[in-house]
Amino acid sequence: MARVHRRRAPTLAAVAAAAALLSGCASPKLGAKAPVPETARATVPAPAEDWRTLIMVPFGTLLKDVPYRLGEVVVFHDAAGAGAGHAERECYTPQGIAPPRWFGRPVEEYALCFSSDRLNRIEASVSLPAESASVRFAAACAEWQRRGTPGAVASDRCEERDGSTEMEATLRASETSGDPTVSITLIDAGPLRDGTP
Repeated sequence: MARVHRRRAPTLAAVAAAAALLSGCASPKLGAKAPVPETARATVPAPAEDWRTLIMVPFGTLLKDVPYRLGEVVVFHDAAGAGAGHAERECYTPQGIAPPRWFGRPVEEYALCFSSDRLNRIEASVSLPAESASVRFAAACAEWQRRGTPGAVASDRCEERDGSTEMEATLRASETSGDPTVSITLIDAGPLRDGTP
């Protein structure tokens, strides 16, 4: 007489275990994207010629509050500012940090200048390849003036005001056989005369 084997009905626990195993092996749905971490999301970079990238410390920052080690001091006197009430301006070079980039290159000279112990001026310069310096400077000047209040313009000079910051940039031929240099001065000029910030 043949034996009949009866299969046991799967228990609830066994069904749950099998479902968990299969869900771990399941492939994602087509078109589904994993969430992108906030830190990995792409941000729109500032244009390489944007002089705002040179403001590593906000204007008005106290000398003692600058988060960088500062190098030797150089004292400047403006001829236009000579006279009663004129404060000396002390300029420092940050030490131990990478220089800011401008025109896609690390700046070669960079100084934070303080008057009455508050940052009110930034000076920087960078060299550009001789074959493209004039064209790049003219294009950058047009963009600067489009974004702010235009000032004087020449083939080797550009001025602009954006809010309380005055900018003056110049393109100079190298004194040696090197590449031309773009130099910039940013000044915290305060509110406009009509009271506009």
